[in-house]
Formats: sequence, C-alpha cells, structure tokens
Amino acid sequence: MSAMAQAQFDIEALKRAFEAREAGKVLEFYSSDLEHIEIDAGAPPNSPRKSGTEYIGNAIEGAAQAGITLHMENPVVGENRAACTITCEFPDGRRLVSNTIYDLRDGRIVRQLDVEVTDPERA
Repeated sequence: MSAMAQAQFDIEALKRAFEAREAGKVLEFYSSDLEHIEIDAGAPPNSPRKSGTEYIGNAIEGAAQAGITLHMENPVVGENRAACTITCEFPDGRRLVSNTIYDLRDGRIVRQLDVEVTDPERA
C-alpha cells in the first residue's frame, strides 16, 4: 500500500467515528454518489441497491438512539479498497455481524458491500 493511499483514507478515524456513533463524522468518509449493497437472509444479491448517504446516516443515528453498540474490527486498507468486520450489539443481547468491503475513489467510499447475518429475535 502506498503512503498516498493510506493518507487519503483513514480507516482508523472512520472506526473511531463509527464506534462513537457520530453520524456526521462517519458521513464525511462517504461520497454523495454512494452505492450501498446489503446481502442478508431478507435481501439476496439481486435485491435493489441503495444510493446516496442518507441510509448510512439514518442507520448510525438509529443505532445511537436504540442503544446499539457498534464495533469495527480487523480494518484493512488497500489502494482502492478497504474492508472490515462490523458487529452491532443490541440491548437484548442479539448481534448482527457484517463483513464489509468499501470501494474508494479520491479518499471517499463510493460503494459499500455488506454481507450480514443477525441473531434471531428472542421471544
């Protein structure tokens, strides 16, 4: 990885903002033309994709309001991509785990692919 690529995308700063649930700071890492793809049991790979950053901001704000703890683990950065594992811990003990790949352009996230699994709801 070149020093220039590392300077352009600071995944450790993204991690700090994400884990602090600071939506405004998290959104600074995203391009306004973001393409977001989520794959899980309810959203197979051919599901419609989300575009723009509104969904990301709402998800971070919603996590903060719901008392969901966010963790970003094993972050890595390459020339035009970054990746990590995201874990969301819900107040009732359930967890969502996502392997996330970011495509980067000009130091910002332009595409995010999440492959997620969630604990079943508890009765």
